[in-house]
Amino acid sequence: MNDLLRWRDEHRMLPLLLISSLVLLLAIAAAALWSRGSIADMDTKVLGSRSSLQVAYDRVQPGQTSRPQLTQLGFDSTRLKAHSLSGLGVQEYFMPATSHAFDQLDPAIRGCFEAPDRCSALIFPMATPVPVDGFMAANAAPRAGGRIVFLLRNGRVEYKAMTA
Repeated sequence: MNDLLRWRDEHRMLPLLLISSLVLLLAIAAAALWSRGSIADMDTKVLGSRSSLQVAYDRVQPGQTSRPQLTQLGFDSTRLKAHSLSGLGVQEYFMPATSHAFDQLDPAIRGCFEAPDRCSALIFPMATPVPVDGFMAANAAPRAGGRIVFLLRNGRVEYKAMTA
């Protein structure tokens, strides 16, 4: 017993080391549980299921649906991390490689080449769901999926496209 007390007196930092190790272990466990829960909620809260996105996408009517109505339908650009493109960005995004391909473009897209100041686009990335089974899956990068593109002219949807 005497040797144990003398060893403790020689190692004064031992209690602090044990307490900090315990706090670090608890923080790691809490972070793993929190990230696992947020990944599980991501598919339903942030991206929604593909079927619910398809239903909302089908409700969008070119020429009638406005940008605020897109938000009401569930296409919230901040919550879904959409990319917003200005007129020049729209031209860069839709620019085909050949003049023949340009002639084949949808008339709404060609109209934005003529008046880029009136056009903008919202691009909603759709990541494929990440399986939530274990620590490695919870920390895995999202896989590339499809996208939903809305071309807006004067604040109304003129063109829509969904790729898988």
